[in-house]
Amino acid sequence: MERIEVASERGAYRVLVGEQILPELPHLLEEARAGRGWPVVTDATVGPLWGATAAARLGSDPPLELPAGEPAKRWPQVERICRWLLRRGAGRGAFLVGVGGGVVTDMTGFAAAIFLRGISWAAVPTTLLAMVDASVGGKTGINLDEGKNLIGAFWPPSLVVADVDTLSTLPLRELRAGLAEAIKTAWIGDRSLLELIPDAVRGYSKGRAERWIALVAGSVRVKARVVREDEREAGARQALNLGHTVAHALEAATGYERFLHGEAVAWGLRAAVRLARSRGVLSAGAGRRLLDAVACLEPLPPVHDLDAGTVLAHLAVDKKRDAGGIAWVLPTDEGVVLRQRIEPAEILEVLGDLQRHG
Repeated sequence: MERIEVASERGAYRVLVGEQILPELPHLLEEARAGRGWPVVTDATVGPLWGATAAARLGSDPPLELPAGEPAKRWPQVERICRWLLRRGAGRGAFLVGVGGGVVTDMTGFAAAIFLRGISWAAVPTTLLAMVDASVGGKTGINLDEGKNLIGAFWPPSLVVADVDTLSTLPLRELRAGLAEAIKTAWIGDRSLLELIPDAVRGYSKGRAERWIALVAGSVRVKARVVREDEREAGARQALNLGHTVAHALEAATGYERFLHGEAVAWGLRAAVRLARSRGVLSAGAGRRLLDAVACLEPLPPVHDLDAGTVLAHLAVDKKRDAGGIAWVLPTDEGVVLRQRIEPAEILEVLGDLQRHG
């Protein structure tokens, strides 16, 4: 089992990555001094697969099952978690456990941040995207019609338990979507991880569990280094937004229905390569290497029929916007460059190019 420590203002926490470690969850929570009780939040998809079993192992009541999918990542479900905790008699010593993908861990963490002004929580990610990105770093939040993750809080978990065996029940489309985040992370901090992508797109296999542990743990190590330097995204952590500016706009423009998050990130990476090449900060060879990695994830949901003006309108309310506009992250040969100001005309040109050529 790999153990990665993540620094935080609220105290360091561990991300545990391994095979067949969910049966050890009670011991791992006790080791993390996670109190007792451990109410479990999951969703309608993950509940029958992993959530109910986790709750039973913890000796907890049946888990709260939320609707599955990005469209459910809204305030009513967070309020539902809080009211459920109140009915259980939860106090400030409660310790919430989120078992599921990024939507579940984001909402569980946000509910933990605001319930009684803050309780502790643990993430048990069951999707690749949640393992390599969403459950690590302390970002929690929900969506609005206007844009993604516009309401939220920095509220890191006290523990993350990533059992790669849960990937055995993940649909191939979801798995490949998670690989987009791994590609992004690899480009930022560990290019050797890109070598694992062509094999990973074939799906999870218990016989290759060690390769999946290496991919997840390697991605988490990169993110942990970035978060250690900048937990609240004032500087270096902005690098993790590579590909996400366009991605969030695509998701919002389609009502969070067409794209899985990682699929939108894949399109966002393609857009970022085009912008970086036009700005002269990325060589042709490096750009091709990044695009080749993204091509492994095809087929992706199409963008050719989207209205570029609508996408641009959603970009205008991106959560990364400041007084000077949106600060873009672009790939370079060595990593990324931050705080790039892109004009609307440039964005429209790139969006049109993506729609014509992919």
